[in-house]
Amino acid sequence: MRADREIRAAIFDLDGTLVDSEPLYAESDTPFLAEYGIVLDKGTEARLVGIGIRDSFLLLERLFPESPLSALPLAERIGRKDLQYLGYSEGRDILFPATGELVAELRGRGLRLAIASGSSPLVVATMLARIGLASSFDQVVTASEVARGKPAGDIFLETARRLGFEPGSCLVFEDSVPGLLAAVRAGMPCVALPEPGSELGGFAQAQLIVEGGPAALDVAALLGSLETRGFRVGTKKATPA
Repeated sequence: MRADREIRAAIFDLDGTLVDSEPLYAESDTPFLAEYGIVLDKGTEARLVGIGIRDSFLLLERLFPESPLSALPLAERIGRKDLQYLGYSEGRDILFPATGELVAELRGRGLRLAIASGSSPLVVATMLARIGLASSFDQVVTASEVARGKPAGDIFLETARRLGFEPGSCLVFEDSVPGLLAAVRAGMPCVALPEPGSELGGFAQAQLIVEGGPAALDVAALLGSLETRGFRVGTKKATPA
């Protein structure tokens, strides 16, 4: 009989996992990039998903070296994009209800919680405040604080270090393939929450795939499925008599 694998911490991606922000980024980024003569095809858009803002701009610099945007210091590019996005998304950013419920359930089970995001510290802090979860996480780590962004495992290893747990006792929740690969390379089990219509083959290394993504998540069913796979996720709350 397989022994339970104890999960003591949960690490969440932010965009597309907790917050329904991916459509907002597309709507905000298209006019922003167009100001600098950059128009993305679907293939390039797909390459940018999940890799973090710093690496996104470095990729754009390689693809569009003649753009005035590429001539700006990296920090200024990030700052301009952040201000565009935060202004556009205000009043539109929405917490996925089920992942919000999951955060509350895992905290109630005694897990320590963290964010590991490719977005900038300003965006992460602002978004968490907007959706009312600023005080729900014990640690918040962004890609700007590690040497390599996703799909490298650096951000998850740093998050586990700050939480004080071994990587194998941390459970990751991710919506993108680069995020999943980062979790795998960090030695962490991962629940994949791919958006509807995603090609699921890229998520084959996840311990569990929630088809339909965060909007289709059933918290009780998810935790039950993890238990049947040998994961002990915190301490269940007692059921009132």
